[in-house]
Amino acid sequence: MIDYMTCRIRLPRPLPHPIDDGCTIRRAQDGQIKSVTAHRLSIVGSFEAVIQLRSVSLHELEVMGNPAKFLQGHNLYGPSDALELLWEALQVALPASPAQCRLQDVGVPSSASLDGVITRIDLTHMFQLASEADVRAWLRTAELVAHIKRRGKGVMEGNSLVMGHAGGKSFTRWQIVLYGKGSEVRARPLPRPMMDHPGVMEWVARNLRVEVRFGRLELEKLGLRELSCWTVTGRDKVDAMWKAKVDQLEFNLQDREFDCEVLPRQLRTTYVAWTTGADVRNLLSRATFYRYRTQLLKLAGVDISVPPPIQPTAEVVPLRRVIDVQPCDRPDWATEVDQLLRQGGAVVLPFAA
Repeated sequence: MIDYMTCRIRLPRPLPHPIDDGCTIRRAQDGQIKSVTAHRLSIVGSFEAVIQLRSVSLHELEVMGNPAKFLQGHNLYGPSDALELLWEALQVALPASPAQCRLQDVGVPSSASLDGVITRIDLTHMFQLASEADVRAWLRTAELVAHIKRRGKGVMEGNSLVMGHAGGKSFTRWQIVLYGKGSEVRARPLPRPMMDHPGVMEWVARNLRVEVRFGRLELEKLGLRELSCWTVTGRDKVDAMWKAKVDQLEFNLQDREFDCEVLPRQLRTTYVAWTTGADVRNLLSRATFYRYRTQLLKLAGVDISVPPPIQPTAEVVPLRRVIDVQPCDRPDWATEVDQLLRQGGAVVLPFAA
């Protein structure tokens, strides 16, 4: 499903009123105004979920947030059609803004008519394990052994494992973020009808979330920066984009024995240090590190630039097996919960895992 989005929409006709939450004015010492920066306005949607709007000009609207959560109050499941999702969210948000208009009023008659650029979009799937303990074990193991070629291993940020770390939300390429949905829901609860339902938390706690965040430069590289490129994508292209990045995850699990005595003495010392978890980059000069890395790849088939492999134990959930399985099916309780959410004013969206 599509989770988070940031985009700028070009409007054929002007907004009747600017949309912002005040502004910051920067003045020079002589009193001349150097710049005026408008602040984003938070529009409250279903069950207090928000989406942020700001008019860059009367002909350009900036949108930031999670449209699915804004509409239905949660992001456990939702659509994979970017334009339709954005359209539905703005049909609710714009009338509640200072502009008090609809998209049709500013010259956008349908979702296919949306024109503009995307600067960030998050695509996500969830995978169900046997228990929440298995989810935690999966993440602990992945922190040790998972990496992406040329991008390195992951970094734990709170309860999330971030692959392709780039300083949080300021990234411009792409990241993979993995976390247990149960821990997130405990920190940020679902709408009350969902929290009160006996089946929801049991289902949520066993889910591993695998989220791929695409930034501006990666979208440009893929030729998907313009909103017009998303008119006929549908679920197949969204799934393909997500899978192309997740397939780059590599898991360095131990699968064979190696006798280090066959190595030259200097390589043997480095190899033993690496197997104990030492960061051998700090033990060797740059030139020596890369020379030893090349030699050990050839002689021992190991890469000392990534964490050492671990022996599978009872606590290790098979990593590749989890990623290879199909995403979660629509939960049995979804229809009942959707009805409860509608009664609370939510806009329930078509399902995608």
